Amino acid sequence: MENTAAIFMCSHRSGGNSFDAANFFRQGVEEAGGQAFVYNLKKFKVEPCTACGVCAKDKRHRCPLDGKDFARELFTALKVAPFVFFASPIYFYHLPSIFKTWIDRSQMHWCAWDAGDEGLRALPERPAYTCLVAGRDRGDKLFEGALLTMKYFLKPFNLRFADPVALLNTDKAGDLRANEAAATALVELGKAAWFEHAPQEV
Repeated sequence: MENTAAIFMCSHRSGGNSFDAANFFRQGVEEAGGQAFVYNLKKFKVEPCTACGVCAKDKRHRCPLDGKDFARELFTALKVAPFVFFASPIYFYHLPSIFKTWIDRSQMHWCAWDAGDEGLRALPERPAYTCLVAGRDRGDKLFEGALLTMKYFLKPFNLRFADPVALLNTDKAGDLRANEAAATALVELGKAAWFEHAPQEV
């Protein structure tokens, strides 16, 4: 939806810490006078990529699964939103399967962008914010795999990866709500995002 920030809740569970992160960011956007729509990925069925290679061979880079699930709607949000926000847990040093399945389906957009697709190349540069939550209290390069994947997932949509919020020791439901500093920071991030990147009235 144009003029509406897109927030993606990327956990299999509702009511957990990434759920709260998404809602804190939305709260900030709305307190700043903006609009945000939350896409809870568990409610948007996305078929897994079959690695058929059609999108690489087809001149229009079409996916045989396009239109058979909600992937198109989710990709459209990446194209039209003034900015986006992702809230996701970390599973085994990476993103949960519900999120990674959608990422894999973006291959058609990668192929189109690489071939110089005018529509994708003309998209304005916009920021992508993220909050990753991990139950572990330590871990060498705990967030790096997820962040690298997300960076290149977003590139064909001309979304610039902003500095992420990465939280350790945030596992049980309510842990983020109990972390007043982190919760407040996410609200303030939502406010700042809208103030800086709100659509301009004509």
